This record gives sequence, structure tokens and C-alpha cells, in this order.
Amino acid sequence: MSAAPHSASFARRALAVTAASALGTTLLLTLPAQAATEPGYVSQAQSAAALPPVAVDAFGRTTTGGWGSATTGGAWTTTGGTATDFSVAGGVAAMKVRGAGWHLGAQLAAASTSEAEVQAQVGLDKLPSAGSVDLDVTGRAVDASKGYKLRTKVMADGSVRLSLVAAGATTTTIASQTTTGLRLAPGGQLEVRLQVTGTSPTALQAKAWPVGTAEPAAWNLAVSDSTAGLQVPGGLALSTYTSGSATNVPITSRFSDVWVGTAPAEAVAPGVMASTAEAYGPTELTTGTPVGTRLTVHQGNLTLSTPGQVVSGLDVRGFVKVTAPNVTIKNSIIRGAATSKQTALITNATVGASVKVVDTELYNSAPGPWVDGLRGSNFTLTRVNVHDVIDMAHIYGDNVVIEDSYLHDNLHYEVDPAQNNTPSHDDSIQIQKGTNIKITGNRIEGAYNTGIQFTQDQGIVSNVTVDQNYLDGGGCTVNLAEKGKGPFQGITITNNTFGRTTKHYNCAIISPTTTKPVTANNYFVDGVVAAVRKG
Repeated sequence: MSAAPHSASFARRALAVTAASALGTTLLLTLPAQAATEPGYVSQAQSAAALPPVAVDAFGRTTTGGWGSATTGGAWTTTGGTATDFSVAGGVAAMKVRGAGWHLGAQLAAASTSEAEVQAQVGLDKLPSAGSVDLDVTGRAVDASKGYKLRTKVMADGSVRLSLVAAGATTTTIASQTTTGLRLAPGGQLEVRLQVTGTSPTALQAKAWPVGTAEPAAWNLAVSDSTAGLQVPGGLALSTYTSGSATNVPITSRFSDVWVGTAPAEAVAPGVMASTAEAYGPTELTTGTPVGTRLTVHQGNLTLSTPGQVVSGLDVRGFVKVTAPNVTIKNSIIRGAATSKQTALITNATVGASVKVVDTELYNSAPGPWVDGLRGSNFTLTRVNVHDVIDMAHIYGDNVVIEDSYLHDNLHYEVDPAQNNTPSHDDSIQIQKGTNIKITGNRIEGAYNTGIQFTQDQGIVSNVTVDQNYLDGGGCTVNLAEKGKGPFQGITITNNTFGRTTKHYNCAIISPTTTKPVTANNYFVDGVVAAVRKG
């Protein structure tokens, strides 16, 4: 039995032994030298406010006979084929090309700008048997056919040729490159980025790279052009063309994660947002036991049974149980111990008990599949660093606040005795029942199963706010499962930034159609709207 490796981990705060006595060991916490330069928390809402997008569509809806309306940018209009050739499902907008030599297109005319920064993902369900398929992203679409296009031409062997095309009264390829090593596999996707800025001349830059890999620093193509009729603002268009030599139609062209901002956008464009947004949020340097705190070791388990009790400066080498109201644990470390029983580093499950945990670190110093971070209800976590446990917080009751905390690096076992030797069901936060729950201003990442799992295994879950967090990980990062107890009520998920490491691509939030969470201003780190996926 072995824990799955974590993809990333920040350097832990160093512990230096400074003194010892017969009664206990005193520890002094010190920070690495580089800590002074660690950035503070900036919410995604603050970052995005600098430059509102012109158009955004993550295609988090299901439609047939068209593409419906984008999250931002208005309704899509389509050209070519019939209405049934256009559909949206599972975060992908599809154009089904049923005949060789066909041309299909979709346009957001309302998303008009003369300074366009465009990013999208393009792909095919299969490669053409012969010839090629064009996947065009137009950053200044004057109408359904005219504009400046980034053309991704996919050949029968999967090789790719990128071109910048000026489609005016005539169509001219103004720059082109076959990129060595850039290929598209059947069902795969490429990320494409296009800038169209200025007029007379217009400056154009473009690049493409495989989804899931780092964006290249250099542009593949860069050129200027002054084609008459294109020196005016235009909208966004996506289109596809299958050459007449292809004999294996229908071929479905796929588009996803469309984002259009106002260029020049180097400071806030999607590719840059992806590299900077992850720096924001609580870290091990802004959560956990404060620098300079002197800690006294407590060997063994600890029960806090006095109302109003305050515990500070303890290094607990065991588990904590709270049985009284208004208890506070601060400036401490709870390490747990080896065990073969299901438990948590802190348990607050006694009727009438409540606890606030502040500026404290929770982790399992004897890693195993049986230990969660905190279990129960009526608790508040503030600036708490939780790691190396199965579930960081396991909620089964009312009145819970998790704020400004760092929940990361879950333990995961492919053979987990706590799950009948099936894989661990590790969640950053699991909510089994309860109301009046607030999850705000946190960095939550590293779970294998789900970041925030809403489930009603023990009772009704309602009135939960998830706001201004950085969230990542899991199959889908936020998962609402009704479990036969009816729709969730009062669920608000707003102003969050989502990472891109989910097992199911583009799945930030998944919810049954019967539950209607309130969502707004949720974005992936690359600027794409994090829409609710139905499931």
C-alpha cells in the first residue's frame, strides 16, 4: 500500500529544536530565507477586473440544432450545412461535416473589437482519410466569411500547418508554417492563440501547442497586413472546411474553451493568467503556526472538555477531541499518530460542542488511510494549513466556516483498507449534511476524488457558500450529488478561480439538472468561464 505521488508541494516550514526540559520540548518555527518575497492572496475577481473579456464560452450546456448563446458575447449564428450539424455537449461545440468539400461556420458578431486577443481549443473526432481539414479561428470577423484567420490545417497523417489568412474581397495566406513536432491525434486538442491588433497596418501574431503542455514563449507566426475592408472592428468566428479528397466523412470538428479579450493583453491574457493565478491564495507561508511561535509537545491524545477553553502553542503528538462549547485551538500543530481506526486529527462531534482553529497546522505524521483533518460540525478554520490526510474537512452538521486556509496534498491509496481495498475516496472537503456552511478565501487542491464533495449521505445539505477560493483537483473539482434526498437548496458558488488538473477535462463544477446552484464570476486560470456541467 503506497500513497500516490503529489504533483506539487510547497516547502514546509522548518522546525528547529531550541530547548528541552523534563516537562516537554520547546520548538521554534523558522521560515526559509525566500519567504519574504512570497506573494499574498489576490482573488480571481480582482485579477479579472482589470480587463473584462469580450467573449467567453466554455460550452457548459447541451444544445442541438445550433450552439445557443455564449456566456459572454451573445448568441452564436451558424452558416453552412443544416441546423442539425451544430451541437454542444460536455464542454465541446461541434460541427459535423457530412460531405467532402463542405464549409461550416459559427460567429459571435456582437463580440466586436479591433484589438482582439483570442484563445481557443480545436480538434477533430478523426483524421481525414486523405487531404486535410481546416480549423479556422477568426479574430476580426467582419462578417461570416471575411476577417483575419488563424488556420490550423490538419493533414491525414496528423501533421499540422499553421497559417495567417486575410479573407477580404479575395483570400490571401499572409504567413504560414508547418511546425515540426506539432501533431493532432484523433480526439485530441490543440490550444491556439491569436492576436489581431491595430489598423492600417494590422499586426497579427499566432501560436499553437498541444492541450495540457506549456505554452511556448515564441509566436509561430507574426506579420502585419493592410487588406482593405479588414481595417475595422470585427467579431469572433469559428469555422471548418474538409477537402474534397476526404472519403471518411462525416468528420466532426470540435471547439472548446473560447476566450476573447482586448489586446494588447500580455498582462492579462489567458496564457499569462495561467502562469500567475496559481501564485495567489493562501500557502504554507501564510497559514499554519506563525513564525516564532514556541511550541510545547503534548504526547498522546487530548480531550478539550472545558467551555471557553483556549489552547495555544501546543505540538500535539496524537488526536484532539472537543466536547465543550466555544473552544479555541490556535498557534499549534496537531500531528496525530499511527492508528488503524477511522478518526480525525480534530473531532468535534459532541452535541453542543464548538471549536475555532486558528493559525494551526494539521497533518498526519504517521501516514495511513484512516485519518482525516477535521470531522464534525460547529467549527471554524482560519488560516489553517491541512495536508497529508485523506479528507481535509469532513462535515456532518451545521455552522461551519473554512476561511483563508490552505488544504492540499491529500493522501491517496490505490488499495485502501478503509474503502474495502478499493481506491481512496479522498476529498478536500466532504459535506455529508448540514446548513450554514461558508468556504471562502481558501486555496484547495490535491484531492484525487473531489475538491468539494456535496453529498447527502447523512442528511440534507443546504445554504452553502463557496466564494473567492482557488480550487483544483479531483474528477470534477466541485461535485453536487443529491443521493436521493432531492435538490440542494441555497448553494452559492461565486468568484472562484479553478485550476486545470481535473481528471475530467473542463469540469470545474458538476451538478444534477434538478439542483440550481447560484454561480457567477467563476473562471479557470486561463480565463475561460468555469461553467456548471450537468451530470
